[in-house]
Amino acid sequence: MTLPADTDVAILGAGLAGLSIASWLVDMTPDHAPLPRLHLLEARQEDTHDRTWCFWDQQPHPFREAISHRWPRWQVSHQGQRVEHCDPDNAYAMLTANAMRRSAYARFALREELQLTRGVEVSAIMPQDESLRVTTSHGNLNARLVIDTRPPPLTALSQSLGVWQVFHGVEIYRPGHGYALSSACLMDFQTGQDGINFVYLLPLDEQRLLVEWTCFHPDRHSEQCQTLLAPELPWMLADWLNQQLGKHWSVQRSETGCLPMMPVTPPTLNARYLSAGIRGGWMRAATGYMFASCQQGAAEVARQLQQARANGHWQLTPPRLRSPALNWMDTVFLHAIRQHPEAAPGWFLALFSATSAGQQRRFLGDQPRWSDLLAIMKALPPGPFMRAAWPRWSMASRAR
Repeated sequence: MTLPADTDVAILGAGLAGLSIASWLVDMTPDHAPLPRLHLLEARQEDTHDRTWCFWDQQPHPFREAISHRWPRWQVSHQGQRVEHCDPDNAYAMLTANAMRRSAYARFALREELQLTRGVEVSAIMPQDESLRVTTSHGNLNARLVIDTRPPPLTALSQSLGVWQVFHGVEIYRPGHGYALSSACLMDFQTGQDGINFVYLLPLDEQRLLVEWTCFHPDRHSEQCQTLLAPELPWMLADWLNQQLGKHWSVQRSETGCLPMMPVTPPTLNARYLSAGIRGGWMRAATGYMFASCQQGAAEVARQLQQARANGHWQLTPPRLRSPALNWMDTVFLHAIRQHPEAAPGWFLALFSATSAGQQRRFLGDQPRWSDLLAIMKALPPGPFMRAAWPRWSMASRAR
């Protein structure tokens, strides 16, 4: 398929960030009002049911009706201790990739200004006088604005300041599994492995479970991380399933991932170019949660696109998703768990024990109040975090 010669907006990548921006733009714009011409370029030829997003359902977004599951309770456990919280009005929720895409594509069908082309590889982006020229495997496309949601280059990641979140997830068929359908297990910490390891478990119905073995590790090339990223079921997850479910279970589908839990320096070009999604630092580095901050960023970018269409001033400004205080706390936390991985499970348990359900969901969902931040800091041991904070504070002082 040949691309058009030009468009108003080119979005590179039709994943969560790209489709969220387009969906917010449609929802914000009255039916009779024109949209900027928007073209999404996706490298994959076809969609696969390859991932899910989980978050606390506490803010509006375009995909609310596509949510498949909600859990009013959530829990964290370590060495026989368990902490559980409940908030029925702001439940922990799951959105599958298939459901998100169906919702977005339904909006595309309503507006001819939105187009999606698959199988497109982008090789270069070059500034022109009044546009950016995107060189692709399907020819050149001139765009007034380019929003780049492709994975960030390794040079954009501050790898020494964080860890990699590596996981292998499976959807398990096990009739009568016995897990409460109202409760999500966020972290069941495991011992005897390198790095910080925990099992994440979501009961989907009385016969199915989503189970993930997750590791926080500074080296994504470690043997354990590579085992988790292999297509075969990792031995540690298989052992856990056998111990907890017996022998009568089967894998219906699987997914793997390697997420950078570290500060990201978004690649830049000029005011017509914007890095978005993980590339733009939209994923919360200290938690690995993406959905809530992605919706905040997508809504702000959609508003900027509306303004550009209305006033003809084609430029974009990176959205501010988190306060400097929250970013600082996240950096200190990542440094602390990188330095003391053996203590991290106890810290997480203490944090969930000493804070309320509302404080947890607002903090993890990028909507904390100042009182929430103070409660989080009070819940953690001061010694390791003061030592972790000192280099960050010293660097900031020297910069001033």
